[in-house]
Amino acid sequence: MDESTMDAEVRTLRIAEAGVLMTMVTSSANLTEKAIGGSFDVMKAVRGELFRASNAGIDWVEGLQQSSFRIAREVVLRVDKLSQETVEGFEAVAMSVSRAIRGSGEAASEMVSRTAESLVGKRASSAKAA
Repeated sequence: MDESTMDAEVRTLRIAEAGVLMTMVTSSANLTEKAIGGSFDVMKAVRGELFRASNAGIDWVEGLQQSSFRIAREVVLRVDKLSQETVEGFEAVAMSVSRAIRGSGEAASEMVSRTAESLVGKRASSAKAA
């Protein structure tokens, strides 16, 4: 082989010639990687926001549910107080009626007793006792 051919085989390629192809391949690969990475970054951001929104929705539903339970408890408490006061009111009326009947009965029996004494007289009851 002659020396010029030998030089061509061992000679290094110039950077400008090798760099264009290599730059295109590297730039294309970098651009593809950045596009893929950017797409996944967007997907990660969307996933994160959906997660936060889902949690906020769950918190809202939980708060709504707790609110409805608090309202239900308050209604039960008010109904219980109302029923307790109603029962106590009926008890007071029943006791008043009972006392009135008792008082009327005692008054009627005393009136019957006095009437009987006045008809029979005190002497008959005192003579009987003697």
